Amino acid sequence: MSGRPSALWWRRATGHGEEGRMSAPPTNAELPGAFRPAGLGAACAGCGAALLGAFAWVATVLVRAGAPRTAGVPFASLGVEILLAVGFALSGTVSLAHRRGSAVGRLLLAAACAKLLPHAAAVLATAAGAGPGLDAPLAVATAAGDITMVFALFALPLWLPGGRLPGRRWGVALAVAVAAWSVLQQFYDGATEHAWYGVPNPLTRAPWAALAGTLTPWLGAGALDVVPPLVVAVTLGTMAVRWPRCPKGERPKGALLLPYLLWIVVIFFGFYLGLRGTPARALYYADAAVWPLALGYAFARDRSWHLSRSARRALSVILLTTALVALGSALALALSLTLPGARTPGALALACAALLIGVALRSSARWAARVVDRFYYGERAHPYQVVRELAERLGRAVSPREAPELLCGTVVGTLRLAAARVTVATSEGARVAAGSGGAPAAGWTAFPLVYEGAVIGTLLAAPRPGEPVLDEQDRDLLRFLAGQAAPAIASLRLYEELQASRERLVVAREEARRRLRHDLHDGLGPALSGLRLQVDTVRAAVPEGTEVAGALVAVSDGIADAVRELRRITDGLAPGALDREGLTEALRQVARGLCGGALRTGCVFRPDPLPPLPPAVEVAVYRIAAEALHNVVRHAGAATARLTVAVAGATVAVEVADDGDGLPGAAGRGRGLGLRSMAERAEELGGSLELSPGPAGRGTTVRAVLPLASGGGEPHQVVTGAPCPWDTAGPTMVTVARQAWPDLRT
Repeated sequence: MSGRPSALWWRRATGHGEEGRMSAPPTNAELPGAFRPAGLGAACAGCGAALLGAFAWVATVLVRAGAPRTAGVPFASLGVEILLAVGFALSGTVSLAHRRGSAVGRLLLAAACAKLLPHAAAVLATAAGAGPGLDAPLAVATAAGDITMVFALFALPLWLPGGRLPGRRWGVALAVAVAAWSVLQQFYDGATEHAWYGVPNPLTRAPWAALAGTLTPWLGAGALDVVPPLVVAVTLGTMAVRWPRCPKGERPKGALLLPYLLWIVVIFFGFYLGLRGTPARALYYADAAVWPLALGYAFARDRSWHLSRSARRALSVILLTTALVALGSALALALSLTLPGARTPGALALACAALLIGVALRSSARWAARVVDRFYYGERAHPYQVVRELAERLGRAVSPREAPELLCGTVVGTLRLAAARVTVATSEGARVAAGSGGAPAAGWTAFPLVYEGAVIGTLLAAPRPGEPVLDEQDRDLLRFLAGQAAPAIASLRLYEELQASRERLVVAREEARRRLRHDLHDGLGPALSGLRLQVDTVRAAVPEGTEVAGALVAVSDGIADAVRELRRITDGLAPGALDREGLTEALRQVARGLCGGALRTGCVFRPDPLPPLPPAVEVAVYRIAAEALHNVVRHAGAATARLTVAVAGATVAVEVADDGDGLPGAAGRGRGLGLRSMAERAEELGGSLELSPGPAGRGTTVRAVLPLASGGGEPHQVVTGAPCPWDTAGPTMVTVARQAWPDLRT
């Protein structure tokens, strides 16, 4: 209990209030098994609640200490218990900030909360003049808190030095026995006191009084003087046996032994030497402050127990808040004792308000500065956050081409600069890869993008409107961003070089195919046809049925097979219609061939006819258009389809639009391979393929945009009727050969 002198053996020696923590004894042989380690946020919240309870208790006592109702309450003695509970709260938070210290940390932090919060509620209810209906619940709550605190004091050595209970069964049994004694001792102490915070003790009434009467013959005959030292001796002896076997890495928690032993020594001295008054209270106050200091020192000395950044920040806030509250409370107490009229409620309320303002002043000032800085300068006050967000965006990017846009967006959108540009160094000079913002009023500031010791590009940034140049903070952050984005820009440059190499390879492949087709068409094909005519001519001069005639027939048939195989090879090298008719007429023939039944097709060429295109582009346009039109026939169920091919500048666009079933019908399995083939043909040349719904959601539009190959010359033209090497064979033979070879073009 807290309102009257306690019957605890150590309290009887000092005249101090009770202590308590942990409302139920552990049920596991190992505390970490019984309690999962709390997160740092929960630990800080618990410590903050305990500190708030302590502050409320101190502030209320300063205001109401002289009131008639609380005139007999030993606030000076209870203050030692409150300070000890604050020490427990800080020690528990420090221990919980380290993963291995979570078991002992929970024990101490739970004890502090169980002690401080009920006592704060009790003193506030007393000051507010609450009715008798709250006395009994609050008295029971404070008694439970005192029981928990006493259990923590008695049982703490059982978890030292490694943070685990000894053994499996006997350790649990010992902890349960200590918990049972704590309940008996503290209940008897509370139930035998007549006053509780200036009112009759609710525990002296039924049914509590009957239980206290039952315990009196057992506890009132000296047991309270004998059993507590025995319990302390047993727990300390258990710890002493376990200490040599504990790993050195777990011994920092054993630093709690120092304040524990000091507290026990002070208790014994106070009991046997009759130490009272101010000297005794000074010792108790000093010893209560040693708890967090000893544990913090031990953790700081042990390098294996380093805190994370978040844990350091949280502990800094907790310790700073505690120091401010303690100093403010001490100053308020000193002023209330020295200045006349300083103990009025208004004066104390003003002091509390000043303390709260002081605690929140620094954080409020930092918040205001962040708001102003973010309004004018974006997120530059948090450079690591800006870089982290840029890294996350780059990680989510689908294509390396998005990297320059993301960098410019970060510079303009996040840092609020006027404009940004990213240039990439290429073999043909610097190229603007991305830009954001309008034309800057001031000049550009360049930040090189360096990767593996080479400058691969430049980040250009313009100052905010109204600023002549970028300040040093902006420059530092932009250098940082440029360094972080350089690998992504380098991958873009590598991607573009790879794409350009791929395009050159495709163009060279189609050029080689075109030349090979022409060579086969104009050279080997007519030669084979002429050779077959010669064989047939000789065979005509040989009598039928002879062995020579049969051999000549076999030779002629073999040459015919070779001609057919050559026709198959030339058809696979490139569409024959492109050589015979050109791209414009070849596409018209494809459209006319698919027109029939319910489908009507139309063609639009801009210009008409289309100009000569590089062979690779011609083949890609023809294949994409033909595949798209065939997809309309197979899948769309359309009535009309229109093919549009337009050459503008350095690109050629191919579009096939229909009025069929639309995208849902186009998503079938049979169409997937065709779409993939068209997309691959477009990407080979650095182009793109887009599939979109038609107007009003009806129909489908397939649109491909291809760049014209740089440096591509005029397409090769097939010149029929050119002189052949075997013209000497006579005009009749050449004419017949030329009449036979056109079959190879079909």
